[in-house]
Amino acid sequence: MPHLQFTVDGPPVSHQTKDEASLGHWKGIIRAEAARCWGIKSPLTCKLKCTIINFHEGNIASLDDDNIVKPIRDAMNKLVYVDDSQICYSETIHVSIDAAIKLRRASGILLAAFSKGEEFLYIRIDDAPDVIQLPQ
Repeated sequence: MPHLQFTVDGPPVSHQTKDEASLGHWKGIIRAEAARCWGIKSPLTCKLKCTIINFHEGNIASLDDDNIVKPIRDAMNKLVYVDDSQICYSETIHVSIDAAIKLRRASGILLAAFSKGEEFLYIRIDDAPDVIQLPQ
């Protein structure tokens, strides 16, 4: 069971953008939706996993995953978790909104956003796994 999951309309804004107002606005969108879904709970203090799925237009995502992740994680500091350094396991996935996708048992929150047919990001915070499977 995730601690938090939500979606925001895309496309994301790059951490490296020169437009600081746009970046600040993007972080505000992330934080506002996270706060709406999080409610009045205290920030988490445990090790965490962050999953971000970028459902984008076209065959190739417009941004590198590292430039997508930082603003999103920073926006949830001191709200969902004390500090984003608690995230010790991370997945960033880029998927064309038109890709063939298996829907069975998918999150209802994710499916609701997907059904609109527009670019969006799915953001999820879980406990970090107790055991990490090393690559073979």
